[in-house]
Amino acid sequence: MQLKVIKNFLIDLDGVILDLKYDNFFWKEHIPKIYSKLHKMSYKEAQTITKQIFNYKKKTMDWYDINYWSNMLSLDVYKEKENNIERIALINGSKNFLEDLIQHDKNLYLITNAHPRTLQIKLKKYNIRKYFKSIICSHELNYIKEESQFWYILRNKLNISFEDSVLIEDSLDNLVAAQSAGLKNLVYVSKKSPLSMAIKPLTIEYLSDLSSAL
Repeated sequence: MQLKVIKNFLIDLDGVILDLKYDNFFWKEHIPKIYSKLHKMSYKEAQTITKQIFNYKKKTMDWYDINYWSNMLSLDVYKEKENNIERIALINGSKNFLEDLIQHDKNLYLITNAHPRTLQIKLKKYNIRKYFKSIICSHELNYIKEESQFWYILRNKLNISFEDSVLIEDSLDNLVAAQSAGLKNLVYVSKKSPLSMAIKPLTIEYLSDLSSAL
C-alpha cells in the first residue's frame, strides 16, 4: 500500500480520531448509574441489566441509535451525553495527521456509525468538519459499517474508486465488510495485531504513525 498515491482517505471517528474512553465510560458506568437510580436498584445490578440489553442489539442500527436507547431506557440519552461532553478527547496526534493529509492534497471523508445527534455533540467539542470533504453517518445509508452493503452504497454516494482509497478503522468487522465490497487498502488502528486471517491490514497504534508514509 502506497499512501503517497492514494487520493481518498476514509477515516473512522471513535477509536481513531477520538478516544474511546468517553463512550466506554458513558455506556458502561454513567448509564448504569442513572438506570440504577431510576429503577431503584443497585449499581451492579443495573450494570448487568444494561449490559444484557445493549449486547442484544450489537451489530445492528439500533446499537448506535440514541433515540432508540432513550425510549428503551426511559431517559434522555442525548442530554446525558451532552452533560458529559468534557470527557470527549482527541487521541494524541490525530488532529495533526488530518492537517498533514490536507497539506498533501488528500480527500478526507469521515465515515462513522455514530448517530447524527451523537456526532453533533462530539463535533461541538472538537469541530473537525473543516478537514473533511464529506461526513457520512451510517444512519443516512440505512446500513451500518459492519454490513458490506454499506460500502457499496458509500462508494456510489461519494463517487470514488476504491482502488484510490484507503480505509482507516479500529473495527475488524468493519474492515472485513469493506474488503468484501472491494476496498483492499485497509489500516487497522489497534495496539494488538488482528487475530483474524480473513484480512491482513496494515496495523498501527495511532493515526500519527502514518504521517511518515505520506
